[in-house]
Amino acid sequence: MFMTDENIDEEAPREFQTETPCPSCGQKLFFIFYRTKVNYEEAVEIETFFCKKCLYKSSQIRPLEREAPKKLVLEVRNHDDLRTILYRSPEARIEIPELEADINPGEISTGEITTIEGILTRLLEKLDLFDEEDVDIGRLNEVKSHIKAIIDGSGERFTFVMDDPLGKSRINSSRVIVLHKSDD
Repeated sequence: MFMTDENIDEEAPREFQTETPCPSCGQKLFFIFYRTKVNYEEAVEIETFFCKKCLYKSSQIRPLEREAPKKLVLEVRNHDDLRTILYRSPEARIEIPELEADINPGEISTGEITTIEGILTRLLEKLDLFDEEDVDIGRLNEVKSHIKAIIDGSGERFTFVMDDPLGKSRINSSRVIVLHKSDD
């Protein structure tokens, strides 16, 4: 997964003790800062705070390079398309218009390598967290049934859209349509 380049220093990361207390046990946290290259994102900064006593850990990976913002669009036509591998950069938003689904990155999103089926499965899991007071249960059950049908292979075609301001996201399909900012 790691790539080398003569412009990136590959020496071992160093750790430093901080004055910041651990949110779990109160001991002083240690901090590791490291710059390296990884597939898809290329140059990144990795920052980790950790506690040697209780093993609390919090990491952030930030891309150092950007490409032109782009939108990737794929029409998912059949069950085999669900196995399409994708890389979602930390700032990429996913939209599935037919499901009225908008999946926005979280504040500490680090990006992911998954499949379209993986995205749908996690979406289905998240829908189970809604409370009856928050949504129309009939509509929620309708959307869940639609997603289950797609995963089972009996659902209809749908559009999978990834909008990435970093321009790093990828969908591994020859049928993906790439729209650059100037194409919008």
